[in-house]
Amino acid sequence: MSEIRKDPIVDRWVIVATERAAKPVELVQQARTEALQTCPFCEGHEDETTPEILAYRQMPAATDGGGWHVRVIPNKYPAVTAQGNSKAAGGGFYHQVRGVGSHEVVIECPQHDTNLAELSTKQVGDVLTVYRDRLRGLASDERLAYALVFKNYGALAGASMEHCHSQILATPNVPLLVAEELAGSLQHHSRSGLCPYCALLAEELAVGSRVVLETTRFVVICPFASRFPFEMWILPRRHASHFEEQDATELTELAASLKSALRRLGAVLNDPAYNYYLHTAPLRTAAMPHFHWHLEVFPRLAQLAGFEHGSGMFINPIRPEHATELLRAALD
Repeated sequence: MSEIRKDPIVDRWVIVATERAAKPVELVQQARTEALQTCPFCEGHEDETTPEILAYRQMPAATDGGGWHVRVIPNKYPAVTAQGNSKAAGGGFYHQVRGVGSHEVVIECPQHDTNLAELSTKQVGDVLTVYRDRLRGLASDERLAYALVFKNYGALAGASMEHCHSQILATPNVPLLVAEELAGSLQHHSRSGLCPYCALLAEELAVGSRVVLETTRFVVICPFASRFPFEMWILPRRHASHFEEQDATELTELAASLKSALRRLGAVLNDPAYNYYLHTAPLRTAAMPHFHWHLEVFPRLAQLAGFEHGSGMFINPIRPEHATELLRAALD
């Protein structure tokens, strides 16, 4: 029998219907594209990209030169632009603001034929450190309210370039999904005096059936109300509302947890397309006792259809408890 589960933080319901796993439609597999003969993200092609914002290099070198191991550049085709202000434009029934913001690409390594799960823990840690440093940098722009770090891996997840990369998109408003999490967690905190994410962690560690892996500082779970098959969340044990508070030791351990989670996903699902995104507190806000930053990872195995689009409700054909069993066993 199927179940309808409610997310404990936001007012979102998910149908867990394992019978649909037998539906006569194959799960979508990763669509491979041939590597470009000349990839602008590869080392040695720095002059083919926009001028770099930030780069980590082991040895001093000229800006926009080689020798880097992580590099940040403005997106060549940005969704928002850095010029102008975010004053409201127009009026009446409809409201709008200018498309002011920042849209950056994080090139995660110089090599073309690899992915984040195959990089060393140190290299993944450097990518996470770039996220932290850019969030700190973007916070200095008072026009911006929020910066979302996200990754599209594979064409089916929205990636237009094969080379290992992620993005940071900052806007003058707080995105809806984050606003819902902030509101839901504040409601929970007002009722109980507890951060709901801390309470969720305590519950998951006590139950254990949805814990994929745990380390000294981080826990990886398949959430109770998973929207997607094999969805995972990575949460810090220590309460922290802002990702940019993480120190070098925490980022190194987070890198190992993320790398392990992605390797397990690849082993179980044969290197699927996936997305991840970082939900952290809005820029320039004080510490929030009710909110807990976290990283959400989900493979793109099946297309959303009419019910999902029409209702805002998701149908997940894989019980998160079963997904956890498979992911835990993947690297044993």
